[in-house]
Amino acid sequence: MSQKFNAILLDLDGTLVNTLYSLQDTVNKALERFGFDTVTLEQTKKYVGIGSHKFVERSVEATANRLYREAEKWEEKDEDKAFDLDQQADEVMEQIDDVHDAYMEIFKENCIYKAEPYPGMRESLDALKAKGWKVACITNKPMAEAVTVLNHAFGEGYFDYISGDDGTHPLKPDTGVVDDTLKHIGCKKEECIYVGDTNTDMETAKRAGIKSIGCLYGFRDKKELEEAGADVLIKSAEDIGKAIEYFEAE
Repeated sequence: MSQKFNAILLDLDGTLVNTLYSLQDTVNKALERFGFDTVTLEQTKKYVGIGSHKFVERSVEATANRLYREAEKWEEKDEDKAFDLDQQADEVMEQIDDVHDAYMEIFKENCIYKAEPYPGMRESLDALKAKGWKVACITNKPMAEAVTVLNHAFGEGYFDYISGDDGTHPLKPDTGVVDDTLKHIGCKKEECIYVGDTNTDMETAKRAGIKSIGCLYGFRDKKELEEAGADVLIKSAEDIGKAIEYFEAE
């Protein structure tokens, strides 16, 4: 195979590592502290992808929205009860930052809970590294926890560069994270392939002008990835090599 490409940039949650259980368990522990509704695995899949604060916000909103819906049902029967429910929902929304603080506290110890690389991922990346490829991770996950999860799943120093949320820069789909990563690994955009499992990832790749691989095994579905403009879809991490061969042949 020719060396048309020499670097692969990968999302973390739902792409490199199945972190769904750690994300759900952590946010539910935080929600329970405040007496809010817990979220399901399916809700977790929908809520993650744009950073920890947005994940917590969406999870808290689920409780507030339930209260708002209940308030609507009572409007004609009992205005006072409807007003009280509306007030409760407003108070729930006011606590998003506090829930996020609790989430981050719990996540420090809980981020590797049931977190494992997707089947075939290590083998696919090892094959690329053996050919001299650079391997980098670009995630909206808090930086410290991203490093902890990746070290747990792949071993320390496996990635040539890790870009996470350290509070100093915009998150995906802002392409600044791509530019920063390419600068650190010494590669050009036309030499890279981006791999992710959400519309945020596909939008990041499209904005950056990079070929994209959408992961059907991750947190989102085929419809979302296709609508977001994924160049190729794969059902397993084992198929990364085949997707690259497709790009090489173009």
